[in-house]
Amino acid sequence: MKKPTVSVIMATYNHASFVEQAIRSVLGQVDVDFEFLISDDGSADSTREVVASIKDERIKFFPNEVNRGAGVVTNELIGRSSGEFIALINSDDYWCDTDKLAYQVKFLRDNPQVGACFGRARFVDKDGNSMGKASDVFDQENRSQGAWLRRFFELGNCICHPTMLIRKSCYDHLGMYSNRLRQLPDLEMWIRLVKHYPIHISDRELITFRLMPGENASSQTVSNSIRTMNEHYLIADEFFDDVTAKQLEDGFSDLIKFKAITSDVHLDIEKALLYWNYNQWLGKPYQLIGMLKLNKLLNSSAHQKVIVEVYGMDDRWFQKELGEIDVLRPKVVAVMSQQKSRALGVWQRVLSRLSHS
Repeated sequence: MKKPTVSVIMATYNHASFVEQAIRSVLGQVDVDFEFLISDDGSADSTREVVASIKDERIKFFPNEVNRGAGVVTNELIGRSSGEFIALINSDDYWCDTDKLAYQVKFLRDNPQVGACFGRARFVDKDGNSMGKASDVFDQENRSQGAWLRRFFELGNCICHPTMLIRKSCYDHLGMYSNRLRQLPDLEMWIRLVKHYPIHISDRELITFRLMPGENASSQTVSNSIRTMNEHYLIADEFFDDVTAKQLEDGFSDLIKFKAITSDVHLDIEKALLYWNYNQWLGKPYQLIGMLKLNKLLNSSAHQKVIVEVYGMDDRWFQKELGEIDVLRPKVVAVMSQQKSRALGVWQRVLSRLSHS
């Protein structure tokens, strides 16, 4: 049996009102052969019934009774895929045009060095009303691999996941998404991806992206915001793993202390020092990572010799820095200080009244 060119994957969960539109936008694709793998992640509404009612030989539906998380389901669908390329669509979004897949397949065929291509987004609200230019975060210029790493390091994610067409061989090489991450599994994947493959961002709008404040996984709730920072911290720990000297010089040349990275020892040190640079969004998590990594390098005799002799950073310098990185001090200290200040104020008022009685 001939394998399809593209495997389209979709995890569904409680999107009974939107999922049919998403499915129809895939089934309407022209000039490309594809399979459409759909897995429901234990929806509590009628999503499974809606999906099951749509009959098309290209659809393979895997209904599940238990909710296990989008990451688990997405990884399972990738494992079941047989196409040369993989496309992903969210069950509350829909593709803009019927040639979305054909357009991207042609691009990847014409550019065999590129691992994946993406596009831009239109935005609608829960009811499908246009939200105009709700965000320009996905309107990115194309960059070298090193420059992409710099963009991700300083500002985080900026790629619209459901516009993706990626070679399945990339997943075979890099592995799949981390289900431990809820907010940033795609960012972690793109970081791994650009270390090994160029990527391309089309200036075409390829997805109609539904914004539903408080309901999307990307909604800016307090818990999501806290989780996002913690996930950035976890991602940062391995951010520069496998990054070559050429990529580092390409993306971070203005921040590198010594421009000619002549050895793996120098490369290790330069990577560690990048975490110490100012970053208004991720400075605290990065400083923690930098502190840990530089401490480890100072425990290596080969690295310590270079750090001291070439970079002029010894144990005294490190001690000084540890006195200025105010990340780990418990917030309760500040709270207790405020409480003590208020208590002192009350006590002073009591004494003042007693003195006048």
